[in-house]
Amino acid sequence: MRRFYDGPIILSGAITTGGAILAAQAMGADLAYMGTRFIATAEANAADTYKTMIAGSAAADILYTPFFTGVPGNYLSPSIRAAGLDPDSLPQVDKSAMNFGSSRVKAWRDVWGAGQGVGTIEDAPPVAELVERLKREYAAARTRLGAAAYSAA
Repeated sequence: MRRFYDGPIILSGAITTGGAILAAQAMGADLAYMGTRFIATAEANAADTYKTMIAGSAAADILYTPFFTGVPGNYLSPSIRAAGLDPDSLPQVDKSAMNFGSSRVKAWRDVWGAGQGVGTIEDAPPVAELVERLKREYAAARTRLGAAAYSAA
């Protein structure tokens, strides 16, 4: 991308650890964007059952579907089941017609979204604790990377 774009590059998707932040930088990103990891924090304005569901889910629990709004999105299958629907049997919808309000089941109120990195999230700590953890993980990943570079030489 740098051959044709000199602006900021932000990488997102399955970034939940300090090591993943370092990997994003190694790929040339200026910033790493974390979404789901911060939903599962003590201060997030999300239902405790949502946070617990994130901490107990794996990537296989993510269903990518346009069913709820017309816009394809990633949803937690356990939340779809809790809303009384079968995630394996959702009807097909017209992807060109967005609809955010007419269904009895609403995205973000009844069914919850999460990213593919959900399987690496195991808790919902306070944000300050999470940030300190990310710093430690980032530093440890840099150390491992440096040690691997020297041992390969």
